[in-house]
Amino acid sequence: MEAKEHWFLPGFLVLAMVIAQGTTSKYLSSPQCYKKTEKATTYTCEWTKSGSMQNATYELFYKRSNSTEKKKSLGKNQQSYIFVNDDKVLEKVPVDLWVLAYMGNWSCQSLNISVRLNESVKYEAPQNMSMSRSSSNLTLSWVNKEEVKNHMPEDVVLEVKFRRLEKTSGIWNTTETEVKQAMVTLENLQNQYMYQLQVRQKSKHVKRPLWSDWTPILDVPTEIQNPTEVKWTVEDFNNGTRLLNLTWGTPPYPVSVGQVNYNLSLHIWPCQLKRKNHTNITTTVFSVYVTYSAVSGYIFAFNKVGKSSQTHILVPAKHLTYPRKSWPDDKLIPRNYTPRLKNSCLEWYKLTDGETQPAKVNISKMMNGTVEETLKSIRQKMDDYVRYFYLVHKQTDGKPQTTEMHLMYKKEGAASKAPENFTVNVVTNSAVLHWKPIPVQDQQGFLTHYEVSYTRSQNNGAHIEIKKCHNISASKTEYLIQNLTPESEYNIYLAGATAAGSGRNISIHILTKPQHKSITGWKIAGKIVLIAILITICLFIIKRHKSKIFPPIPHPMVAESKNYRASTQDMYEIKEQVHELQLHDKSSQDPNPEEATLLEVCEDENEKSLGDSSTPDGVSDPLTDFKGQVLSLETADPSQGEIDCEVTMLMYRNGLVFDMKADSTEDVGTPL
Repeated sequence: MEAKEHWFLPGFLVLAMVIAQGTTSKYLSSPQCYKKTEKATTYTCEWTKSGSMQNATYELFYKRSNSTEKKKSLGKNQQSYIFVNDDKVLEKVPVDLWVLAYMGNWSCQSLNISVRLNESVKYEAPQNMSMSRSSSNLTLSWVNKEEVKNHMPEDVVLEVKFRRLEKTSGIWNTTETEVKQAMVTLENLQNQYMYQLQVRQKSKHVKRPLWSDWTPILDVPTEIQNPTEVKWTVEDFNNGTRLLNLTWGTPPYPVSVGQVNYNLSLHIWPCQLKRKNHTNITTTVFSVYVTYSAVSGYIFAFNKVGKSSQTHILVPAKHLTYPRKSWPDDKLIPRNYTPRLKNSCLEWYKLTDGETQPAKVNISKMMNGTVEETLKSIRQKMDDYVRYFYLVHKQTDGKPQTTEMHLMYKKEGAASKAPENFTVNVVTNSAVLHWKPIPVQDQQGFLTHYEVSYTRSQNNGAHIEIKKCHNISASKTEYLIQNLTPESEYNIYLAGATAAGSGRNISIHILTKPQHKSITGWKIAGKIVLIAILITICLFIIKRHKSKIFPPIPHPMVAESKNYRASTQDMYEIKEQVHELQLHDKSSQDPNPEEATLLEVCEDENEKSLGDSSTPDGVSDPLTDFKGQVLSLETADPSQGEIDCEVTMLMYRNGLVFDMKADSTEDVGTPL
């Protein structure tokens, strides 16, 4: 007994594993039957099959619940669903449903399910989802399939699950609400973030509603805040055709999630004013051939949640700076060709503001006529003295082309206004004139030139000189008048001229500046006088304070040797000579007459001896300044009565004083 129990447990486990493996590999679910709308008359019954049963044949059976009647087949195929019409079953009677699958000698039956078929409705998943973001709100709308949308009620139950795109592995936030008209708004979303969402719906008018399938995961970008910035360039082939190239930038990543497209609308064919080419573009470049006429249009970017504001595009017409020829009365401008194409037209309009993009453009078809005939017919509609611009367009090899363009007047007249902002810069003998051109609407014709004239007047206002007019090119806005008289009054006049004559003028009164005198010579003379005054002052100061500024330098007296004088014959012997010698006795202020007489006698007797030391003729003695000096000798004894002449007699020679009292053979010198 114990052995049997020991065997039974492993055997049971093995059998359970085999049964589980067989169930997994050949699984067949119970059928689920439903209508797609409340008013539908056809049911869809579907089931789930395993991968190993792909080639099996499936047959759907039913019978009334709690009855002994035989089963009935509702159809068979190799698909996982069967469509059943309601005339084969009683909708209000409960029935049992099951599916039988067989393949060769093998068969498999699902479990029975008891239902009332009229109580089950399963809608299709929402189709063609569209989104719109505004601030923190996201509005979802969708369109159901054509075959079911007319049988569905407006109100349904909607379930939305969403999460931020940066958190794809995060938990879904789910909201369920009743909606009408296939639209729902999610609130309190963060506008700067991107989201992912899925939507499903179910009926609210049946007892057993089934949820529809989920829509595919939808990426929700941010809304486009800024308009598209467009740059354009034009390549002119100089044959009436231009290549217009448009480029714009790529939006940033949060905006471009899920693709950004552009809607471009351009008016490129002038012969059809109301026709515009609408194009959806996925790139950021676009090129198209255009005529010489103006091209207008707009562009905006759009993504899944909305669109940007429109950016207007305006490519001006090819400008004409000056016409080749005006249109005289009763004459037509000669043409080089006569176009007779059906796809041709003549575009013309007023240039009231001087621009080539008017408010109103006139188009005249040239189905069978020539350009001259067309112009002649539209001439009756033109106004006098108003400038017009016309272009002739046609298609060549599928490309738009401008074959002719001109400015014209029906009739020209003189300018109705003078040039604007007339100013003058005045100098001594010239003046520079500046002005702004006359506006196109006031020219009333093609300006051929400007006329400048001026008159000189006296202080009493009388004109004493009239100058001829100066004609200036119509493209100029400044002019230099030369050879004017300094310190004179002038009246200057400026006017524009057309083929019909001069128009209104504008005048200005000026006074030329005085002639500048040359002051260079006066400046030089003044500088010289100033320098002379300064030199005189300096010399006076130096002379006045010479002893302080340049103290005297003593000259030492050096006796020359005889050998030196003998060897130098060109040099004279320097000698000193004392012409007068006075000896004073300091012991008494008033010497007695006897002493004074004695001194004078001694002086006379020795005058000859002192004169022996005179210098040769023609030689300047540097020590002659000692002439007239007074030598003071003190007496040893003031009471001495007798004064010897020899004692008081001194000899001064060559810087030495000799006492004559001494022996004649003995010279004793006392230096001074």
